[in-house]
Amino acid sequence: MGHVDLNFEGVYESQIENLMLCVVQLVLSGGWYQDAERSMRKKIADKISIEGLDNLLQGVPSEEAELFKHDLRILKFIQ
Repeated sequence: MGHVDLNFEGVYESQIENLMLCVVQLVLSGGWYQDAERSMRKKIADKISIEGLDNLLQGVPSEEAELFKHDLRILKFIQ
């Protein structure tokens, strides 16, 4: 996971791209590292709570936004 962090650190400028990267990292971690999973889940949940998902998704094509929301539902971040 550190490899992904290092290679993509500072690459994305928009908040939604960074949020999507966090979700990808969570999925790639596969639940193997519970402390890391808790940390990533908190980071994702905090970002959604503070910024609002609809605000974050402004400018994202509707089909891509719906796919991302589907992923967030599967991961139990939204209902």
